[in-house]
Amino acid sequence: MISMMRFGKLASTLILVCTALCFTAPPANAEVYSLGDSLSDAGSLGFTYTNPATLSPLTRGQVWVQYLLSSTPAFCNDPKHCLFNNDTFYYTSTGNNYAVGGAGITFDSTDAQVKNNYTNLHSQIYALLHNHVIDKSDVITVWMGANDIFSAARNPNTSVSQVAYAAQVFNTEIVNLAKTGANIYVFTIPDLGKTPLGQSASDGGTLLSELTDLFNGSISGLKNVTFIDSNAVFEKLSQELSTSMIYCSAIIDPKHICGDPKKNPINQDPTIMPYLLFADPQHPSNAAHHSIAEYLVNLPQIKFH
Repeated sequence: MISMMRFGKLASTLILVCTALCFTAPPANAEVYSLGDSLSDAGSLGFTYTNPATLSPLTRGQVWVQYLLSSTPAFCNDPKHCLFNNDTFYYTSTGNNYAVGGAGITFDSTDAQVKNNYTNLHSQIYALLHNHVIDKSDVITVWMGANDIFSAARNPNTSVSQVAYAAQVFNTEIVNLAKTGANIYVFTIPDLGKTPLGQSASDGGTLLSELTDLFNGSISGLKNVTFIDSNAVFEKLSQELSTSMIYCSAIIDPKHICGDPKKNPINQDPTIMPYLLFADPQHPSNAAHHSIAEYLVNLPQIKFH
C-alpha cells in the first residue's frame, strides 16, 4: 500500500508538467475565472465529478482550482489575492466558475438538467465577458476538449475531422479571449486512451489516444497563452503507479467498465479509495484533484512574497 504522503508527492509530480512560463500566481486582488467542463467545474450543476468520503460520486467535492485557491500558506495567503466564487453563470449569472460538466467546445452540456442554457466554450466566454470586466491582472484557466474527443470517438469514420474542427474553434476562441490581456492558462488534454474508459474500449484506447494527440498538437503555439501539459501523467501511470491505481472508487454509469467491478480492490478494501486516481471511468478522483493543486502550489513561480 502506498502511503498518502507518497501518493500525493508522486501524483503531484506526474499530474501536470508545465511548459513555457508555467503557472504564475495572480497579482494582488486578481479575480480567477475557470472555463471548461467537469475537470474544472466547481459545482455549476450542483455537484462535482469527484469522489468524496461517502463514495457518492454525484456530491459536491472539490476540484483542483478550489484546492489551489484555498491552499495556505502558499498560493492564497490572503483570499483577496485570488477571488473565486464557486457559483456560476449557469444558474445565477454571477460567480467565477464558468466550467460546466458535460460541456464541449462545440456543443452544450450533455449533463445539464435545464434546457436552452448555452454552455459551450463560446457561450462560456461570452457569459464571462458579459458579466465581468476583465482586468489584466486576472487569471482565466481553460481546460476543455475531452468531451469533444469522447463524442468524436463514437463515430471513427468522422472522428478526425470532428476533433480537428473542435481544435480550430478552440484556437479561435482562445485567441479572442487573450485579447482581454488577462493571464490565460490552457490545459492540454490528458491521454484519454489511458483512462479506464479508454482501456475498456474494443481497441484498448488507441483511437482516443490518437485523437488526444491530434487535439493537443492542433492547439499548441497560441500566443499570449501559457500551456500546462497534463498529458504526461498518463504516459507514466503504467510505469510508476501500481495496477490498482487504475481502478475507480465508484461507477456512475453501469455501461462503462472501470476495471472489473468484481476484481476492483475498492470492493475488498474500501480504505484504498484515497489512493485511486479515478473517481469513475473518465474523471480524476478527489485525491487526483488535490495532487494537481499540490503540484501547482509548490511551484516557486506562484508563491506570494
